[in-house]
Amino acid sequence: MFGTNLLSKTPQWPLLKKEAKVLKPILPMHPLQLEVAGIHCELSHNYINNNILTLLAQLCQTQEVMQFFQAMRLGEIVNLSENRPALHTALRDPNYKEDSVRQAVAANLFKMQNLTEGIHQNKMIRHIVHIGIGGSDHGPKFIMKALAAYQVSDLSFHFIANIDPTELQNTLKKIEVRNTLFIVSSKSFSTDETLTNFTNLCLAMGGDKNLIESQCIAITANKEKALTHGFKEENILLLPESIGGRFSIWSAIGFSLMLAIGAKHFQAFLAGAKAMDEGCSTENFLDNPALLLAAMDCWYTNFLEASSRAILVYSSPLNGLIDYLQQLIMESNGKSQSMQGKALDYQTSPIIWGGVGSNSQHTFQQLLMQGTRLNPIDIILPRNSDVDIAGQQGKLVAHCLAQAEALILARNRQGQPYHLLSFEKISPHSMGALLALYEHRTVMSAALWAINPFDQFGVQLGKNILAEMQRDLRKTVF
Repeated sequence: MFGTNLLSKTPQWPLLKKEAKVLKPILPMHPLQLEVAGIHCELSHNYINNNILTLLAQLCQTQEVMQFFQAMRLGEIVNLSENRPALHTALRDPNYKEDSVRQAVAANLFKMQNLTEGIHQNKMIRHIVHIGIGGSDHGPKFIMKALAAYQVSDLSFHFIANIDPTELQNTLKKIEVRNTLFIVSSKSFSTDETLTNFTNLCLAMGGDKNLIESQCIAITANKEKALTHGFKEENILLLPESIGGRFSIWSAIGFSLMLAIGAKHFQAFLAGAKAMDEGCSTENFLDNPALLLAAMDCWYTNFLEASSRAILVYSSPLNGLIDYLQQLIMESNGKSQSMQGKALDYQTSPIIWGGVGSNSQHTFQQLLMQGTRLNPIDIILPRNSDVDIAGQQGKLVAHCLAQAEALILARNRQGQPYHLLSFEKISPHSMGALLALYEHRTVMSAALWAINPFDQFGVQLGKNILAEMQRDLRKTVF
């Protein structure tokens, strides 16, 4: 059964601890690079040698990392605490083996495409307001900004996530209700922030039932609740229970993204992810980018005691990737118990932080260069761009590569370890591949740590306490 071997009880644990003690961390250490689904992974600048790589490969076998990954792709129960599969890869696989899942995915995608076509033809609709939070917000908001060059309509998009009323108020100032389509995204259709914003939006509509029926679309796994809130059945897009919010951009949660970039580009986005799914399915350790990156995450976290990972994006449209990865990685792997409910005696998820590359060279990269902390880094670089002014994109690439070279000489010339993930340019395909790579890296890291990346009881605990807190606040006189 998955998750029975605690990392600290594996035969590789003491051997890797010993390697960490005798390692002389001076970069570069080991030439290692590969390319999968158009993502070039330069991994040579790490505190890694042949002995460590061999032990990490053996550790992946001991922890059955690839077995867990393949079980996930085959639709087996991998979310043990909720007794569910994790079917996000099925959302981008038109040949998925299970008929019922494949047909449901195809039907929902077809409905998304029909709704998209109708909305694009409706000249009254000029604004799209997407209401959701967490996994129902980060994915479409980030990818829509990243793929702004691929927008096929003149619709204006607005996102409301925060329960802070100023976010709703500021959005309402920018739109006319009669010219706006509202998308309400909530898997349970009970998320307090989302339903509060939707309720107050209904007030702004004057409680007009016809407006709610004709200009509101629900995305949820709880169809009945959406119906009770006044949504018409034909305006409800279904989200499977087995899709976690942070893995849901490929589902109906991506509907606003499809409205922006069109069905053709959305299909290319799915295809990029599917290509990475296939590339990360190889059992060969040195050919599998997600497996290598997950093993290195474990190495730095558990053996070299690095507590965080910085993400440097050398493209302004990719700034939203950091928020996206904070949720994907820390909500998935911020766990202190194994899949089998055992307390862990080792660290799990690193803290994820970062910023836009050239901007951060003049702010926090001082800490990376000369600070005392070991801090592995992911550098994300589109090598080319559809937007260029007098060779400025070339200068951006030069800045990135110069800073990467400087990292090798950082920290008293020991160097700061980094991964350079580059691709031809920002496109639907490259974005799909990049996000899928991070998904698989996160899941494989979880398997190494023997934890379940698909539940989030900490988030649920906060929701349970919220009801009591609201009752108490109602009794308080301000």
